[in-house]
Amino acid sequence: MLTLTEWDQSGPLSVTTAQRRVLEDSFSASFKSCGTGDHVQVTPGSVVGTVSVGGISIVVRPKIPIDRVLFMTAFTADPYHWDDAWSSISSVDNLVDGVIGLFVRACRTVTARGLLRSYRSTVSDLRYVKGRVRWPTQATRQQPIPIAVTYQVHDDDIVENQIIRETLKLLRATTSSNPSLALELHSVWLQFRDFAPLPDALATLTKLPWTRRNEHYRPVLELARIILENKLPNIDTGGVPVMGFTLKLPRVFESFVRACLRHYSGLSEHEFPDSWSKSLKLDEGNTVSLNPDLGIRVNAAWKFVGDVKYKRDDGPGKNADLYQLLAYATATQLSSATLIYAHGPSSVRTHVVRHTDVSIKVRHIELQKPPKDVLGQLQTIALEDLQGVSAPKRATRDGSRNLDRPRIQ
Repeated sequence: MLTLTEWDQSGPLSVTTAQRRVLEDSFSASFKSCGTGDHVQVTPGSVVGTVSVGGISIVVRPKIPIDRVLFMTAFTADPYHWDDAWSSISSVDNLVDGVIGLFVRACRTVTARGLLRSYRSTVSDLRYVKGRVRWPTQATRQQPIPIAVTYQVHDDDIVENQIIRETLKLLRATTSSNPSLALELHSVWLQFRDFAPLPDALATLTKLPWTRRNEHYRPVLELARIILENKLPNIDTGGVPVMGFTLKLPRVFESFVRACLRHYSGLSEHEFPDSWSKSLKLDEGNTVSLNPDLGIRVNAAWKFVGDVKYKRDDGPGKNADLYQLLAYATATQLSSATLIYAHGPSSVRTHVVRHTDVSIKVRHIELQKPPKDVLGQLQTIALEDLQGVSAPKRATRDGSRNLDRPRIQ
């Protein structure tokens, strides 16, 4: 087994061509020749996880504790009940096992109420009329039987369950170091394996509308989204088998920060979406697109803009990042913008841009701290930087009225 740490340079290593390709493509690794034979020093990027190459595992660990990565993942999927799983992930020392444990637990929670059922359209050839005849197809046939029909079926072979099936299939292709956890994963798989395969589960999930009917599936499907987004790409390793699971920590951190600020501000995904890529332009000609990580627009008016950086900062912020925030503030016509780093001093730095009324706040989240402390830091940002951003009172996921901003217990 080859064990590395994100952004830490390894000692001299001898890696095969297939291993090098996986390190480059899956872990964004860079290589430095040692000058002695074919040995190299490997520096992984901000991608962590476990990938097996020809039966040999490559493990890249995060600099922060693994349970913090799992905590961010769990909160992003379900801000209301993330701590239900904390006791089971706080002692995990393997990212793959932690993700499997989170997903198995989420599946158990929704299946305890029974599998979701709904109406769906199905196409078939029958000896009798059922539903509607597909006349364009039937008219081309020389014989009257079978009859081309389409009809409604009420069962559990629906996209929500098919997405879970594809996610379980992906996790089963990884290697768990915990036999009992692997057995639990197999047990859940037996409940979903007979559903129809879904060619592009992530695209289907992205388009899935949330209703009262499927809202209780949302935590497990949001977790499925994170897993599917981090699916290993197809890597040409010359026929050497490759399987595993990775997480891109910049994306994990960005999604976590956005989920926290959305949660504590009480805003909807429409007001505080994951992306503004098609809505914000820098120039009058609308040719330069901007896509801030954090953006709030209420009633067509911009209320807040910011960006998230999974990097270490000593306090003042990086020049390129500050220029980026200035562009966001200019395009949104806001007088302030917030830049959030994953590590740095707790004090807030504010830069007032010359010859403008724009100020840029630089904040830092200390992920090494316990989860409740991390959430407290983000709640402070929501209360201070999102002042004046009002949200209508709406029902929470458990059906109660969200009359106040959520508080840390």
